[in-house]
Amino acid sequence: KQWYQRRVHGEIQVVEYSEITKETSELKSLDGKLTYCAGNICNHFFTRDFLKRVCNKHERELPHHIAKKKIPFVDSTSGQACKPSMPNGIKLEKFVFDVFQFSNSFVVWECIREDEFSPLKNGDSAAKDTPTTSRQSLYRQHRSFLETSGATVEGVESDVVEISPLVTFAGEGLEDYNGKVMKTPITI
Repeated sequence: KQWYQRRVHGEIQVVEYSEITKETSELKSLDGKLTYCAGNICNHFFTRDFLKRVCNKHERELPHHIAKKKIPFVDSTSGQACKPSMPNGIKLEKFVFDVFQFSNSFVVWECIREDEFSPLKNGDSAAKDTPTTSRQSLYRQHRSFLETSGATVEGVESDVVEISPLVTFAGEGLEDYNGKVMKTPITI
């Protein structure tokens, strides 16, 4: 999912990936990078007062977004329950990022996706964004923490390398592993 933050008439807005064409999503800037290259992982911080103000004064100003959905239905002729394989209906949604425009103080934090985000929204039978892909992302990050601290990690990339958040949050405090050779599976 890609989004792009911009100012429209002085207000902060987000371009929702599902509301732009494929051609627009593939636009490139002069340096060859994607124009719409950022993703919103929905880690937002709002004060309660801000949210109360938006709900009380601006809720009707929040736009509706159209989401095309696969909506189960009952065939009126046969009485059979049907699960469509393609979208057959629409749902109107409001998105949390639409409140940004009402903020007096707005900051974007850009990070390296692999360091901060591994979506989990599907079961393991899906191709991506599964428990397994999320777990593998964590193992890769923890392996990187150890290697950055000077450790040598032996074993294939998919092997377990797990470090408790009580030991380190972002790779700090692992100096004792400098120069050590560690074989997977590793649990610290």
